[in-house]
Amino acid sequence: MSHLQLHPIRSLIQSVCAVAIIVTGGSYSHSVKAEDILTATPVTYMLASELTHETGITTKYLPPKRYGVSRLPNWFASKGDVVTNEESKKAQAVVTLGAVWPQDPLYVYARQGNIKIVEIDASQAISPRGQGVAALRLSDGTMSIYSWLNPTNLSRMAAIVSDDLQRLWPEKAQQIEKNQQQLMGNVRKLINSQQQVLIDAGIDSVILLSTELEDFASGNQLFVVDRLTTPELEWTEKDKQKLKALLAEDDSLWLLSTKKLTASQQALLPKGVNVMVIDSVDRWGRVGINHNEPLKRWQIRL
Repeated sequence: MSHLQLHPIRSLIQSVCAVAIIVTGGSYSHSVKAEDILTATPVTYMLASELTHETGITTKYLPPKRYGVSRLPNWFASKGDVVTNEESKKAQAVVTLGAVWPQDPLYVYARQGNIKIVEIDASQAISPRGQGVAALRLSDGTMSIYSWLNPTNLSRMAAIVSDDLQRLWPEKAQQIEKNQQQLMGNVRKLINSQQQVLIDAGIDSVILLSTELEDFASGNQLFVVDRLTTPELEWTEKDKQKLKALLAEDDSLWLLSTKKLTASQQALLPKGVNVMVIDSVDRWGRVGINHNEPLKRWQIRL
């Protein structure tokens, strides 16, 4: 009789334990670990963090804040190797720019620490006939990696990254989709704002002093009259005279640069020359990326 009375109780206990294991296991399988997503450029951090806002999925920016993209391969090959190897063990995905920047080192180094880590290429969907950004080929035959300075590309990047994130975390798909629509709406406002600033200032024809701004000029349909993108110390007398002549012939020309003009450059150029300094958003720097204004660094001001 004791056996008959205990058996239902034992069954109940076993059932409760089984349910507890299932619930715990289910919760664990959908849990979000720290540093789920690794990034190495401000734009990929912005995309990943904005798309996963309020999902519990976290994003980490790996390189030192002062390093621009040109220094990343060397950093990953030295100190960054150890950092990335350790961080990738806890991560599930990396967001790269592999299609426009084949030298993007993030995935290669992250894979050494975690063979299962997933690459999300923000510049080209890794799928048959997947969409990609409007890549710009430079005069030397190389691809411009600064595709994020063409604001239209930001919407394409958001769609590419969002799609993969939803597939990785299907239980978070609804919120990710909501975030995507919000981000793309903000990008449309950014495009309108940029265009209005350029129209109001009468900026149409430009001279580029920075290679990084090829995408910006292309994306905003600016006519590039000339380029003087070598470092100032390498400017020849012929370069200087040509620049002065162009500006003297057309006072509506604007100089576009990623840096403020040096004193020697200012002395060389006519007084009152039109100059617009544009953030290349190629390093974290002092400003970084702020969720309250994620596209602030893309805004242009005169």
